[in-house]
Amino acid sequence: MNSRHAPALRVDVLPQRQLQALIAALAVLAAAAACMACIAHFPWAWPSLLLLPLVAWLGWRGAGFAPCRLQWDGECWRYASTLEQEATMPVQLQPVMDLGDWLLLRVRRQQLGFWSGPAYLPLSRGAIGSQWTALRATLYSAKLREPSSP
Repeated sequence: MNSRHAPALRVDVLPQRQLQALIAALAVLAAAAACMACIAHFPWAWPSLLLLPLVAWLGWRGAGFAPCRLQWDGECWRYASTLEQEATMPVQLQPVMDLGDWLLLRVRRQQLGFWSGPAYLPLSRGAIGSQWTALRATLYSAKLREPSSP
């Protein structure tokens, strides 16, 4: 391995139930505030409060994601949509938000295809565990392979 490349790393990314619950709670609070504003102007709009459980469910589902795998092989990042398979799809990772113990990563496929939009993965020190320091070091110091010209 060339000394200019970061060592290989494999990280299994699991859903974070606390984050899902927080996002669902924020969705319910926002919907409740909107409902109360409507009720203040239109008293007959109180049945809109019955939609709050649906909003909570949608917030929970929207914040969830399937377990996946990220792998740095020394040259590029690879992604697997399940934990049962090896990471073979080359992707580009970009930290969107870095709060020290929490990261939001943008995952983009290198080959454009059906799934050409980015995906976002929330990662935390508590969920990643002992690999957290290695993941952060690899994200910020890995020298990516230059794309080959056709």
